[in-house]
Amino acid sequence: MLLSIDIGNSIIKFAVYTSPELHKAAGFHVASTPVKSADEYRLLIRQFLSEAELDGQIDASVIASVVPSLMTPIYHAVWEICGSKPFIIGAGTHTGFQINIDVHTQLGADIVANTAAARQICTSPAVIVDLGTATTFTALDINGNIAGTIIHPGLKISLDVLSRSAALLNDVSLTRPREWIGQNTAESMQSGIINGHICMIDGFLQHLQEMLCDSSNTLSCIATGGHAETVIPHCRKTISIDPDLTVRGAAILYYSNRKHF
Repeated sequence: MLLSIDIGNSIIKFAVYTSPELHKAAGFHVASTPVKSADEYRLLIRQFLSEAELDGQIDASVIASVVPSLMTPIYHAVWEICGSKPFIIGAGTHTGFQINIDVHTQLGADIVANTAAARQICTSPAVIVDLGTATTFTALDINGNIAGTIIHPGLKISLDVLSRSAALLNDVSLTRPREWIGQNTAESMQSGIINGHICMIDGFLQHLQEMLCDSSNTLSCIATGGHAETVIPHCRKTISIDPDLTVRGAAILYYSNRKHF
């Protein structure tokens, strides 16, 4: 069995997949902060595996990380649990698709993993929307290659900046308000942040549809990330949601790279 790990700025996601079918046997997630030691992560992962009745059954692992400070403790924790070095998604990973950006090393491992999974689910051209700490759009051309990305401040970042920058605007929860036009400060902020995000996504997808598609095809869209369920159901465009897109994509990349180990 394979332990697939997605280390994000807000959440660390763990999933166990059987091979080669990529059936998800178990999964859990923890907050990215505060950073724990390798021993703490090892105990945490072992507890998860024990509760899932999978302790001692993991023989390989893969990590997609966008947080360098978390890589070392989690890497060593997983190495000890699995008895082998984790496979790290990064420069040199064989993807099976082209990455058409200026500097390949600037592309996050999560975007590469998302693309690997989305190519098995979506027809191309396609857009992957990842609503995490940042909201990112990954555009895939007609051949399923990465045409480029868009990075926008995420819901929590937007709310935190607004709360800190305006003395009379207190922190509110990230829930969608009852109406688009707020009748109090909290609802007004919620509408601006969440409904504004909905409009932003709809707007970008409209432009990307025009850029990536012609009269013979349409744009397929898939979303992932911790805030996807808050926003995506209210968008005008039909967008499927896959909360496991990144960990599944990391697992796909692990198996496609085994011959290169």
